[in-house]
Amino acid sequence: MEFMRSASNPWGQQVLLGLAWDVLWLVAVLGAVFVVIHAVFARKGATAAGTTTAASASGVPARVIRHGRSARVSHWILAAATFALLITAFVPILGLQFPWVTIHWIAGLVFGAYVVYHTFDTLARRSWGSMLPVSGREIAHAIEATKGFFRGTGGGERQAKWNFENKLFHHITALAGLGVLATGLMMFARIDTFFWEANPYVFGVSDSFWGLVYVLHGLSAVGFVGLLIAHIYFALRPEKLWFTRSMIKGWITREEYVEHFDPAEWPVVGEAGPSAPRAPAGAASAVGPERRK
Repeated sequence: MEFMRSASNPWGQQVLLGLAWDVLWLVAVLGAVFVVIHAVFARKGATAAGTTTAASASGVPARVIRHGRSARVSHWILAAATFALLITAFVPILGLQFPWVTIHWIAGLVFGAYVVYHTFDTLARRSWGSMLPVSGREIAHAIEATKGFFRGTGGGERQAKWNFENKLFHHITALAGLGVLATGLMMFARIDTFFWEANPYVFGVSDSFWGLVYVLHGLSAVGFVGLLIAHIYFALRPEKLWFTRSMIKGWITREEYVEHFDPAEWPVVGEAGPSAPRAPAGAASAVGPERRK
């Protein structure tokens, strides 16, 4: 298997050209193996979740907001940009002729705009606190849940709005996203666009440096392939479809909230009357059917 592509420059030096296509197929195969193994063990038994009781459901509205409108719209814009980037990056290996580069850098600008928006939106809403900390309790629960999954007994414990798995996926995606964006912006100056003509000597750095940039860009891109395989797989699993629905409609039901989430970890503010749980400033809001817009 070839992991790197290289060639000789005019001075007879071997320089990197980028990541080998074999790495893409390796990641795709590993992603498929992961999906098969997970699906096999998932059939051994449903995950044991919290039990909905009258006491725990008291004061919780019929629909609990999980994702606001701006988060949902920006998520699907990001999804479209990501698919466009991956298609235009890897389909050319099939030999199809199309203006792939133009579509690729336009999708890259959309991707970069999302990163800027997401960063400022997170800072403005001061919501980084719910995603950044990873406690020992979360790690311990993730380990126990993983053991329970392979034993077929499930995890059982209700969690916060964003659990360890959510945070881990977010942080890995953020690293891959920053990697592909930083290297992509550097490469952007070396191609013809609507704004300027290509400058192969931009930054005045060596061929070896650019080879490293291409390799890092390729590693970040194939990393996204693996992440996307896992993301789509879990989004389409029957027991996870309520997660996917919340990214489309924004809400989860009262039963889903009580079954999967600990009100002490994710309190909601609703309109269910005086019995509704009090939540600290910045807690998620919840609405009933008549106010879901």
